[in-house]
Amino acid sequence: TYTKDLNELLHSKKIKEAHRSLLISGVLIALQNIAFKNSFSAHKKSEQLAKSILSTIVDEFSNANLPTDKINNLQQAFSFILTNTTLTNDKDFFIELIKSIEENVNNFMRTHKYFDTLGQFYIEFLRYANSDKGLGIVLTPPHITELFSEIVNVNKDSVVFDNCCGTGGFLISAMKTMIKDANGDSNKINHIKKQQLVGIEYQDDIYALGVSNMIIHGDGKTNIYLGDCFEITAKVRERFSPTVGFLNPPYKSKKSDIEELDFVLNNLNTLVKGGKCLAIVPLSCAISIKGEILERKKKILENHTLEAIMSMPEDLFHNSKVSVVTCVFVITAHIPHPKGKKTWLGYWREDGFVKTKGKGRIDLNNSWSEKKADWLTTYLNRETKS
Repeated sequence: TYTKDLNELLHSKKIKEAHRSLLISGVLIALQNIAFKNSFSAHKKSEQLAKSILSTIVDEFSNANLPTDKINNLQQAFSFILTNTTLTNDKDFFIELIKSIEENVNNFMRTHKYFDTLGQFYIEFLRYANSDKGLGIVLTPPHITELFSEIVNVNKDSVVFDNCCGTGGFLISAMKTMIKDANGDSNKINHIKKQQLVGIEYQDDIYALGVSNMIIHGDGKTNIYLGDCFEITAKVRERFSPTVGFLNPPYKSKKSDIEELDFVLNNLNTLVKGGKCLAIVPLSCAISIKGEILERKKKILENHTLEAIMSMPEDLFHNSKVSVVTCVFVITAHIPHPKGKKTWLGYWREDGFVKTKGKGRIDLNNSWSEKKADWLTTYLNRETKS
């Protein structure tokens, strides 16, 4: 409800959709700084507050030991705060906004640790201006990002990699599972956060959200790279040797766009031999039997093993206002598909979520945990169930 109200407020104050999530994440990061938190309401002029918030964001990034080039990229993404007319002219609004974010979002995050909060804002803020559909960006709902970690049994020793990481939903879900498995071992937890979660994001504003998200979730030194995954993955493989790959690649909207399966292959090539890759892709990637897609499918089977495909609920991305029908691939890396090996097919169309007015698609009847357990058991035992 708060994201909705906030969106309407920011809309009425003429703050662009694309800037809204960044503004929230900037405020959240600045509020981690005790000096800023105690003094922001004392500023006499809104320009001073804007400068103070930006320099605090930069300080927090350098406290997180991010390299200088990363900090410069991020500073640029947040610099609109200095030039936005509303923020530099309306001090009372700006102060009230920071107070309400502290009250509503920070308190929520203290009780709901490791939840992709910024992803939720991002979905809400772009609902009315989903300019990102053209970029093929569809954020994966949290119950599915958690399901991914359970399908491949992510544990405290996994190294998780997402080559299209967006706001970091998969990485945050994986981090939650891994920390739980570390069972309070603070050295291990520290190592998980510093060395076992790796992402790549191509778009600078979303990259800024991804990095902010990881830092807000207490990830000291985030390994999210800005750039083209096709150029960066060799470096990632060498440095981290990922064992698990998660991705929800940009979906093709025009002929010249990169094939979804190219991102899947890119993820697979980064994993160690025997690593598991899970990708959520349009159904056409599974059922198409000609052209570009067929060539990619052959390539996958020649080099990797297709363990399973599960068809997902048809309106899974209802909250992002996108109607792509998807399925999930489970692939074992660098072991060619054995001749005669059958791929398990799961009909996972009903997750029990219901479309509601105002709240979007939610687990209204609390049936998800039972449903999920059922899916995981049938997958684990490769059961046949009509």
